[in-house]
Amino acid sequence: MKRIAAFLSVAAALLATAQVTAAESAATPEGCIRNFYRWYVTNLVANRDPIKQRREIRRYATERLLKEIDKMAKGPDGLDGDYFVDAQDFDPLWAKNISISDVKIVGDKSAAHVFLNGSKGMQRKLLVQLVRQAGVWKVDKVRGGG
Repeated sequence: MKRIAAFLSVAAALLATAQVTAAESAATPEGCIRNFYRWYVTNLVANRDPIKQRREIRRYATERLLKEIDKMAKGPDGLDGDYFVDAQDFDPLWAKNISISDVKIVGDKSAAHVFLNGSKGMQRKLLVQLVRQAGVWKVDKVRGGG
């Protein structure tokens, strides 16, 4: 019984640490972007659709953006590729090779250039715009060619 109580205590401490770490990293635009793309590409590699993981993706993206993406996917001009990576394909190396530069913050809005570096010919340049909501940065728009 003591072992179970000790295990539950350690598990609760680890969960609290993970939640604090995630919250701290979302406290900066760079942390939000890095964690988002690491999570997003990892899900693509595992053949899971990150957009359908509503609970998780809401940690990183604004509700406004998710509604906009839903409309794009259903409209006559639907998406021609993945919105967040601005490509039809992806490279697993992107999850670990995320460069962020030219971060600008004005009040509760931010923008940054993001470079996803993969194998030869599999690089993506993006301009990522974020909004701070309740003290947490969230992705609000992504444009290719950043």
